[in-house]
Order: sequence, then structure tokens, then C-alpha cells
Amino acid sequence: MSIGPGSLVEVDGQLGDFVLIARNVQIVGRNDHSIDEIGVPIVRGLWVGDRPQSEADTVLIERDVWVGAAAIILGGVTIGEGSVVGAGSVVTRDVPPYTIVAGVPASAVGKRFESEDERRRHSEALDALSIKSPKKQSSESEPRV
Repeated sequence: MSIGPGSLVEVDGQLGDFVLIARNVQIVGRNDHSIDEIGVPIVRGLWVGDRPQSEADTVLIERDVWVGAAAIILGGVTIGEGSVVGAGSVVTRDVPPYTIVAGVPASAVGKRFESEDERRRHSEALDALSIKSPKKQSSESEPRV
């Protein structure tokens, strides 16, 4: 795993093997501050640390993912195995395995391999190299970020 300088992780989550996170990437919460409390300024509203955690507060980045420079990944997202996130993208929803996404908001622009057979063979090769895999282990033994 490699995390570039200036990157920021402000959510709970998991990172798989062989993840490459470029510089100035932000992995941040989606609902960190309440914005719908009538008569309460946002700065005084309910904060993520004062409420129970939800699925929208975590991020799962599976193995062999490359996140390009200055990308933003919002809480509640899973980035599937082998995917690529283009530089400057804002990821607001799940990214399927082996998908290349780019843009604001990020959307699919391609697949990493031509065929399902190539994706399967690549995944099997990763199995031989992997120490751990977030999608296959119990949450007690997974590293937290």
C-alpha cells in the first residue's frame, strides 16, 4: 500500500493489498455535520462524532486500486478490486471491480481489462500475492484506517 503526501483520511474504513493512493487524495465523510436542524447554525449542529456510526461513515477500498491525485472519495463508498479513480474525480457512489472512473461526480469511462476472463485471471494472481483481502476477512482482523 502506498499513500501519497498530503492525503487525508477522515473516515473509518478498510484498504486492501496493493492500493496506490496518489498525493492530495481526500477520503472524507458524507454526513459529518447536520444541515437540517432548524434554528441551529451548522457549526453547532449534530456532528458525526456525536451520533452512532452508519454505513455512510465508512469507506472500503479493495485490493489493487489506484486512486489518482487530488481525488475525493466520500463516505459510504466501496471501490471494487482492480479499479482506477482518475485524478481530480469525486467518488460519490460505489465503483464496480475493474472499472475506471473519472469526473465530477465520478462515472465509468472504461474497464481495466478487456474480458471477464482477464479480470478473473488477474484476481486469481492477486490471491497468490495477497496477505489479506477486505472482501474475504472478518472485520475483527481487518486493518482500520
